[in-house]
Amino acid sequence: MELFHPHSQALLDCWLSLPRDGVLPLRSSFFPEKVPQLLPNLIIYEMVSENFIRFRLAGTAVRERMGFDPTGKNYLDFVADERKAKASQSFFSVVEQPCGMRVVSNHGMSSGRRMFLEVFMLPLENDMSPNPIVLCQSNEIKPDTDDYIGDNARLENVTVMRRDFMDIGAGISSFQD
Repeated sequence: MELFHPHSQALLDCWLSLPRDGVLPLRSSFFPEKVPQLLPNLIIYEMVSENFIRFRLAGTAVRERMGFDPTGKNYLDFVADERKAKASQSFFSVVEQPCGMRVVSNHGMSSGRRMFLEVFMLPLENDMSPNPIVLCQSNEIKPDTDDYIGDNARLENVTVMRRDFMDIGAGISSFQD
């Protein structure tokens, strides 16, 4: 799979370099501060349950795009009710059948601005707690430089344009939207 944004490739390169006992690198071996170029667009999700996907870390660019700091909040609270089950299934597909996932999505902001993002996700073996962990790079790939984002612009909706899975050594998920 060709990744569109160089930071997605950098996350993959970092992930591949981490020590591992099996297919997945260990959470204890990943130190976000060691990849400073990825920090602004880095998200770490904790897969608590099918109804709760916790933002463990959200980089500064992610917080700015969303208009607030989602750390500690449930990702699914920002998904339309009719899409919550599918969104949860897609996230869990990355950890249940360990694989990478790339989503190209269109984010609608309260200012009227639309952003296209490449969201690239990779799982980690969580040797620090019982819940699976997913690393994510969320990078704008088609900036609307003519649009103004007001200070109070907030994320209003997300539309999935494309979803691809990457085999990282254990096959790929059969999940479909």
